[in-house]
Amino acid sequence: MHYRLLGPVEAWHEGRRLALGGPKPRALLAALLLQPGQVVSADALIDAIWGERPPDTARSLIQSYVSALRRALSADAIETRPPGYLIHADADVVDRAAFERLTARGRRAAAEGDHAGAARLLSEALALWHGPALGGIGETLRAMADQLEEARQAALEERIAADLARTGRETELVAELTALVATHPTRERPRGQLMLALYRLGRQADALTVYEEGRAALAEELGIDPGPKLRALHQAILRADEGLLPAAEGLA
Repeated sequence: MHYRLLGPVEAWHEGRRLALGGPKPRALLAALLLQPGQVVSADALIDAIWGERPPDTARSLIQSYVSALRRALSADAIETRPPGYLIHADADVVDRAAFERLTARGRRAAAEGDHAGAARLLSEALALWHGPALGGIGETLRAMADQLEEARQAALEERIAADLARTGRETELVAELTALVATHPTRERPRGQLMLALYRLGRQADALTVYEEGRAALAEELGIDPGPKLRALHQAILRADEGLLPAAEGLA
């Protein structure tokens, strides 16, 4: 059995996607998989699925969903254990755990100066994603979905930093970073990475334009100025600091 949370909530067995029912049974499965091997109380499951306005029949519906999931997965996949339920799922069968493991290894490789290894490991982690986290269950578990998406974005930015630390990668990164900045105009790290890549390609004026666009976006959307790292990079580009050239990691 293999479970996916990094995209639509799914369960796979021997290459076949299992039928899990509608959004609410899959939301219940996701809530259990977010705490594998731990008891999740019935009250917590009700809150996760319905929020502040559960139906009067919520507890019986939970029991019904659990029964349906047992039929889809296996009879012993979900254990009833007061005050709720526990799913038996090792870390190696849940994509979220694999993502976190690969991301941690990638960060260690980067810290040790193995930028090629870091880029490879982080790319493997990102390849586990198949769409927005916890997809197909509506707004259920939205806070956790947002946390997972933030982790995905951070891993992507770290993979780009690893690529920037290797010489000759700037040209292929500019297109990716341009799209990323357009999607997340107020995120400062990818904007700084785009500025650095452009500067290394001899496009100082374009790098400075990217900064000014970011400054305007931050002021308009958040009412703040760029942070100290982005300002420092801007000043370094203005004075054509040779420390930003590929021989140094700069401010990636």
